[in-house]
Amino acid sequence: MRQAPLTILLAACAVAAASRSVWDGVYTKEQAQRGQAAYAEECMKCHAENLAGGEDAPPLAGDEFLHKWNARTVGALFESIRKTMPSDDPGNLSSRQYSDIVAYILSVNEFPAGQKELEHEAAPLNEIRIEAKR
Repeated sequence: MRQAPLTILLAACAVAAASRSVWDGVYTKEQAQRGQAAYAEECMKCHAENLAGGEDAPPLAGDEFLHKWNARTVGALFESIRKTMPSDDPGNLSSRQYSDIVAYILSVNEFPAGQKELEHEAAPLNEIRIEAKR
């Protein structure tokens, strides 16, 4: 009976160690480039060319964005965008397009690129933490 809490604690530590952060290079440069093109076509009219946001559109880059999303997951960001954007036709893009746009957002926020593309579904993206600072 005494080992059960220890086992649970060790399992929790293993899960925490396995999770990644946006500082681990979770998207590729090519994916961010595709995301930039999709952003220009689908998002820029409301969120601005520099991702600073507009009257009714929140910023997708900079301090305000990082403060809002710090300690949340890339999966939560992906799902939020997928369910609400574009505002005139939410959910109309492919999962790949949404993932590419998230990669572009990460690149503009100066998180490093890596060797593997972001997944195209929320579950694996929920294992990636957004951390404003290393």
